[in-house]
Amino acid sequence: MNQLRILITFIVIALHVPTYASSNKKIDDLARTFMDKNNVAGMSIAVIDKDKTFIFNYGYANEQQKTPTTSDTIYRIASFSKTYTATLAAIAATEGKLNLNDPFNKYFPDLKNNPNLNKITPNMLLAHVSSLPFDFTPAPNTYSDVVKDLDHFVPSMPPGSQYGYSNAGIGTMGYVLQNVYAKDYDTILADKISRPLKMNSTYLNLPADKEKYVALGHENNNKIRVYDKDIGVWFAAASLKSTITDMAKFLAAQINYSSLNDATLAKAIDIVHQNKYCFANKTACEQLGWQAHIISELKNSTGDTFSSIHSAHKLNFGHQAIIKNSAFSKNKIFIDKTCGGYGMSGYMAYIPEEKIGVVILMNKLLGDPRIELGRNILINFNTSNIQN
Repeated sequence: MNQLRILITFIVIALHVPTYASSNKKIDDLARTFMDKNNVAGMSIAVIDKDKTFIFNYGYANEQQKTPTTSDTIYRIASFSKTYTATLAAIAATEGKLNLNDPFNKYFPDLKNNPNLNKITPNMLLAHVSSLPFDFTPAPNTYSDVVKDLDHFVPSMPPGSQYGYSNAGIGTMGYVLQNVYAKDYDTILADKISRPLKMNSTYLNLPADKEKYVALGHENNNKIRVYDKDIGVWFAAASLKSTITDMAKFLAAQINYSSLNDATLAKAIDIVHQNKYCFANKTACEQLGWQAHIISELKNSTGDTFSSIHSAHKLNFGHQAIIKNSAFSKNKIFIDKTCGGYGMSGYMAYIPEEKIGVVILMNKLLGDPRIELGRNILINFNTSNIQN
């Protein structure tokens, strides 16, 4: 990337975490090399280090119009949406609106009495162990299709017995949330997360006056992906939009939830990050919308070693047997989430013990390389090298 832009504005979030205009040679070098190698037009990075947030913006949000990437650039954050839905579900549980261990269909009155759903809980839906597929075939296009597919669902494995990444699972929780609150998803999101964290640019349905800030997307083959307003039926799993500024606030809340002014939100985030279902090989555990890994995976997250580890786990879409215990202690893990779709992708991760985290958003759909970049930043970030 011949031209590197780093732009920032001062903000203060609900945790009173200051955000700094920043330069860091190691991160800049990693970002420039990554963008050159993968032909990425624009990218934003946030690093949280305990009580500080550093934001870096690179390249172009829209290279055709020569619009630089800034902290106001809006990305479609795809599967990061799952972490918001998980947080909202934990808030609903904290408020007594639902029980995460109940059959989910208790909170979905439009469903008929399909006995196969009675053993599927919100915890299972949010941890990808519900036995629901990634999506139904053919894919549902309307709410009526969703209801019909769930009414006729027959699991191929006992719920809670295997991991299988599922948009349908967490997508279903979007309807559960709307039912228990009797409000639309955007309103719930604003009430329960955006306002408490002072997030100003995270939406399901993006307001018209915000559309000018949306980055121009690119598929993996570099074909341009024009912004699509359609949120789809699994909106709670894949359709939120946000900025690096808001994502930094959201990740800072995950890292420093005990310091939040909102006690309900703090308790909910604690629920989200409890290890619910762990892999039999004891290297990873499913939390609600997130995944925890043993710390050695982070330290081996480069080059061929990283590729072999990631392929062996098949954490994105493959099925794996799970065991129901916490396979490792909290202070020996890192926690992460990927996102990708609509010509954009990202990665976020943090180390609970060290209270260090990273969020990456980019306007190109990429796979493993973005994970490797994020983990490299997490390993190499050093506040002593920051220039304000």
